Parts: sequence; C-alpha cells; structure tokens
Amino acid sequence: MFTEFWISKRYLKSDKKEKIVSLTALISIVGIAIGVMVLIVVIAVMSGFDIYLQDKMIGTNAHLFLEFYGGNKEPYVLMERLKKIPHILACSPFVAGQAFVKSGNNITGIDMRGIDPKLQPEVSKIKEYMKQGSLDLEGNEVILGEELALRLGVRLGDKLSLISPSTLKPVDFKIKGLFNSGMYLYDAGLVMTSLKGAQDFFTIGNLVTGIAIKVDDVYKVEQIKDDIYRNLGGHGMYEARSWVDLNRNFLNALKLEKIVMFIIVTMTTVVAAFGIVSTLIMSVMSKVRDIGILRAVGAKARSVLAIFIFQGLSIGITGIVLGVIGGVTLALSLNNIIDFISKIIGRKLIPEDIYYFDRIPAYINSADITLIIVCALVIILGASIYPAYYATKINPHEAIRHE
Repeated sequence: MFTEFWISKRYLKSDKKEKIVSLTALISIVGIAIGVMVLIVVIAVMSGFDIYLQDKMIGTNAHLFLEFYGGNKEPYVLMERLKKIPHILACSPFVAGQAFVKSGNNITGIDMRGIDPKLQPEVSKIKEYMKQGSLDLEGNEVILGEELALRLGVRLGDKLSLISPSTLKPVDFKIKGLFNSGMYLYDAGLVMTSLKGAQDFFTIGNLVTGIAIKVDDVYKVEQIKDDIYRNLGGHGMYEARSWVDLNRNFLNALKLEKIVMFIIVTMTTVVAAFGIVSTLIMSVMSKVRDIGILRAVGAKARSVLAIFIFQGLSIGITGIVLGVIGGVTLALSLNNIIDFISKIIGRKLIPEDIYYFDRIPAYINSADITLIIVCALVIILGASIYPAYYATKINPHEAIRHE
C-alpha cells in the first residue's frame, strides 16, 4: 500500500505537461473545503439556536411538572418527599388555569399561573427575566410579559382586569412587574400572580393544581419521571410531564429542520466532489502509458485501483482539513464579523428589540463535526471509485503500443 500511496502523490505533482491536472485538483480541494466549512457553520448555528431555545423553554417553566387531577391540599408535604428522589433539586407549588383579560372592548385569552414568589425562582429563571418591578407578589398583584403589556397598552402600576372562567366576573389586579423571557409564546400570553391570588381567582380554596420541579440534568427527565411514579403511589391522581412533553412538537420541528438543512448543505460537498471525478479522469487519461507499464511489470488491478483512490482521497482529505479549520474558525468568529459589519453600516445587523438577542448562538459539537467529516469522506470515496475502476480496465498492451 505504501508504494501505491507514493505513486498517487507523485501523480498529484504538476509538471509542464500536466499543470491542468494539478489546477483541477486545487479547485477540487477548494470546493470540498468550502462545502465542509459551510456545513460546519450552518450546523453550529442551528445547534446554537437549539440550545438557546431550549434554555428559554425551561427558563420560564420548570423542568418537570406534577399535575393533579382535582388538586392537592398538602403540596408542601409532598414536596418533601419529592426532594428525596435522586436528581430533584427544588420544588414549588403552583395554580394554573385559563383566564380572559379585558382591554377596552377586546377580550383576550391568557394563561394564568399562581406561584410561590419565594420558591418559584428556585425552579425557573423568572427572576432573571424581570425587566421592571418585582416578583414579590401578594394578593391581587400580577407580573406579565412585556409583549402582552405592549399589546394591552398597560404599564407598571396599572390595573389589569381579568375574568375567571369559574365566575365570569372581572377582577382587578395591580401590575407589580414586567418580564421578558425571549420567547414570544410566554411574553405575549402568560400572567403570574401569587398562590393565594390565583386560588381566590379560580375559587378553588386552598388547593394547588401542580408542583414545579427542577432537576440536575434536563436530559434525564424521562428517567426522573419514572422514579416519581415509583415513589409517589397513593397520593391521588396525578401526571408527571416534562419540558420535553410540553414542547415535543416544537422540538421535533427543530430536529427535522436541522436534518433537512444538513442534507441540503451536504449537496455543496457532492457538487464539489464532481471536481474530484474530473481531476481523476484527466489524471487517468494522462497516465495511460504509466498504467500500461505498471500492469506489464506485474502490478495487479487492485494496485492501480488503490493508486487513484488514494489520489482522490488525498485531494478530499486536504479539502476536509482546510474546511474543518475554516468552519470552526468562522463559527467561533461569527459575532465578531457581525460587529464589524454593524460598524461599517452604522447600525446593528441584528436588532435586539426585534429578535430578542444580538448575538448568534453558535455551538461547536464534536459529534456534528465527526458526522460531517464521515459524510464528506464517503462522498469523496464514492467520487473516486469510478475513475479508479476505469483505470483498471485499461489494456496494458494497447496502452504501451498506442503511446
């Protein structure tokens, strides 16, 4: 194999008669490098957005929810039992339901949630998302998303008229604070009040509808759910639901989008691989006499096959290495590039008031890089096989006599 590899390297070097072969090889290397680089950057950005959105999903909400059918009167007793289950870090009771908010002649449906202001920050990031006011809710005080406040035309300290589906009577709440989670779904449709305020609003006495749970590993929620079911027999009818369950359709859509983008961008590498095909075909045509001599002195067909496959792989691997270096460097430098462009055009390229972020969340995942490299190698190997196979079919006698 060393001999075949040495010969393949010699064939890549240009001489006066074969500069065109080396030029096409160089073009093929650049094409492969660009394809791999673009693929790495796209997947890194999509992975970064996946993590960013997941962080927002489990920022406003907890990692796990224990929801009771008919409510529960002793949530704090149950919370002590929950905290003894491995991987559970904190718990907080809540009351959840639907309500209507009246603004002028318009009535809008919202999610209403009663929380324990002291325990809620332990299971979610709601305190970090507070932009105005305070989370110290008492009685008929609420916090709501900035998007909802903007839509209703209300500000901090204003009165908000909410209608309970259980009484159909408007109840006034004072706006104690405004939050911005970066997720439009929550910022435009979620209102939080105190636990007591929600219980009175929904007329459910001293019941709570569920317990929010924080765990030490968000990717082990299914295992923790099973542990909860095993440890909490005999506490009434309940259901454990994770952040994955609540956002399953959205997460599946993100996964499908990432797969589709991977396939589409991989086509750039496939197109670049045609450059390898043309390079090897020209190399084979220019080395007909050499192939004839090699076969005449006893070289087997598999040796000729290996020479040109090595030649194709040498071109491809060089392109992959350059593409990986370029892709990782570009992915890590995206925000610096955006800042540079913003300075040139005199305004922010990504306005935070529109997108809720001003940085591109790129994430380099070693598993994604490995998959990209493997796919590129398979494409390059596939592109090298036909020209190499064509070289093995050259008749040595005809090749030498023709030359």
